[in-house]
Amino acid sequence: MNTFGEINWTDDFVGGSGKKGSGGKDLFLRLNEGSNIVRLVTQPYQYLVHKYKKDPENPKDFGQKVNCSAVNGSCPLCEAGDKAKARWLLGVISRPSNTYKILDVSWTVFAAIRKLAKNSQHFGDPTKYDIIIEVDKQGGSTGYYSIQPLSKEPLSAADQVIKDSVDLDDLKRRVSPPTAEQVLKKMEKIREGTTTEATPVTTSTTTSTAKKIVKATPVSMSDDDDDLEKSFPSYDGDSA
Repeated sequence: MNTFGEINWTDDFVGGSGKKGSGGKDLFLRLNEGSNIVRLVTQPYQYLVHKYKKDPENPKDFGQKVNCSAVNGSCPLCEAGDKAKARWLLGVISRPSNTYKILDVSWTVFAAIRKLAKNSQHFGDPTKYDIIIEVDKQGGSTGYYSIQPLSKEPLSAADQVIKDSVDLDDLKRRVSPPTAEQVLKKMEKIREGTTTEATPVTTSTTTSTAKKIVKATPVSMSDDDDDLEKSFPSYDGDSA
C-alpha cells in the first residue's frame, strides 16, 4: 500500500520499500552547494512521480517529471515498466531570507529528517529546530546530501506569522495524482517538445482528505545516482 498527501514524520513508511495563489517558480527553494538552513513549518506531503525522457538514448536528456496516476486506476508509465519514485513536498522557512518556500525532496533527505523525528530522546519533532541541509556535489549518490539539526529554538513572532499563513490546500493540490489521460497528454507534450518545464500534473479537484490509502504500485526508494542535481528538474524550472 502507498500513501499520498500529508503524512507524519513518525508514521511507518509504506510503499515500495506560501500563501494561496503564490504558485510561481520563486515559491520553490533551490538548494545551493554548501549549507542551506531551513525551519520546517509543515508535515511532509508525499507523492509519486516518474521521470519521462523524450529521447532515452540521449545522455543529456534527464527527463521531465510526470506525476504517477496509478491511484486513479492506471498509469501509462507504470504499465510501461517505469517505477515511480516517492518524493515529498515540505513547507519551510528559508534562512537567512526568512521567507516561506516549498522544498521538494527525495528519499535521502526525507529519510534523514525522519530519522531525527523518530529519535524522540534527542531531537523529535523536526519543526522544533532549524535544520542544515548540506549539499556536496562531489559526494556521489550517498554523500550528495547530509542533514544536521541545530539546537531547539521556538519560532519567532515573524516565523509564526509565516507559519500561520501557509496554504496547506496548495500543498495537497500539488501532490494530488493526475488521471491516466492527463499523464498521456503530458507525455505527448514532452515528445513534441512543447513542455520545457517540469510543472506537476494534478487533478482538477483538490484532494479532500489529508491522507489517502491507495492501491500498491511499484515504487523505487533510491535516488538517481547519475546526476542528482539534474535528474529531477524542478517545478517551473526551479529546483529543490
